Amino acid sequence: MHEFPELLALRGHDVTFFHYPEGSGRRSARTRRERIAGRAYSNARLELITPPTFGGAPAERVLAPLIDAPALRREIRHGGYDAIVLYAVPTTGWQTVAFARRAGVPVIFRALDVSHAIRETPFNALIRRAEKYVYRNADLISANNPAMADYCVTASARRGPVSVDLPPVDLEHFERAAKPVRSRYGLRDDDRVIAYMGSFFEFSGLDLVIPAIAPLMARDERLRLLLIGGGTLDQRLRDLAEHHGLSDRIIFTGVVPYAELPEHLRAADVAINPFLPLQVTHVAFPHKVLQYMAAGVPAVSTSLDGLRGVLGDDSGVTWADGPQTVIEAAVSLAEQDAELRASISARQRAFVDATFSLDLAVSGFERTIGSVG
Repeated sequence: MHEFPELLALRGHDVTFFHYPEGSGRRSARTRRERIAGRAYSNARLELITPPTFGGAPAERVLAPLIDAPALRREIRHGGYDAIVLYAVPTTGWQTVAFARRAGVPVIFRALDVSHAIRETPFNALIRRAEKYVYRNADLISANNPAMADYCVTASARRGPVSVDLPPVDLEHFERAAKPVRSRYGLRDDDRVIAYMGSFFEFSGLDLVIPAIAPLMARDERLRLLLIGGGTLDQRLRDLAEHHGLSDRIIFTGVVPYAELPEHLRAADVAINPFLPLQVTHVAFPHKVLQYMAAGVPAVSTSLDGLRGVLGDDSGVTWADGPQTVIEAAVSLAEQDAELRASISARQRAFVDATFSLDLAVSGFERTIGSVG
């Protein structure tokens, strides 16, 4: 979500980011404004607005829609914005749409995922209602893939304009020279390393990957699983690794900075996206797969409607039915000749360069924003 705002800032647009600081530990009774460097592009400059917060605890998250509303309303009414690009749904999304309509500011909803299905909470029904309100009433929906666009229209009976704006991928960032990190995690040159990068969501499939890879590791002493990231399943995955006696062969790196992603990904022989085939994953467009491709690591993924609908069968990605078959295909690929994997990597990079170039994506998104002005 950081890439389009930061790339727009680099093109000379004034970009302000209003965010709820979940889990930040920050406490402030006042709205804070600060000028910050970008997270993906450090030479980008954005204004960050943080509404009053009392540490970002889970209980506060429930109250955030009410706590944030006064600061959000003031910002929309008096900020002088030409357009609002909205990523949020339950926390500030429906309020933004309502406040912006009264202020005469157009709202583009950037649809990336199904909010009510990301995590199980007692408020899922309310989040679903907020989704429908945002989908129906935003001036324009910008989806990151066609399946997501179809979902938004079907879920809300929307009649307004919808566009598909594919995300940008910074091929240069992922191809740059990077310091090897295998030795940092005790990985040898002859180890066969399968990597996953991203959030450990319930639907990630990782809790099925570990039992599936255990017998394969029993047959191959050189096989390793590198888990880059963190999230809901973290402790369960560590417990599974211990249960199968694999704590020394399943490596947890924790969340790593964006700047260090290239070297972490290139520590792998193959990278996986073992998502469960559910509604939330079928309409999503996991950016991790594009980053695997850009980093030159052969990718194996569950066949998901949104992802496969864009990448197709000529992108170099290997498709499988679900978590167990993903890991089986990944291990099989890791055992293949290095020249074969190199040819797959070259095919993937060429596809990313042609389909997700920064200039192509940002120019398209500028036109999308301009269409509601």
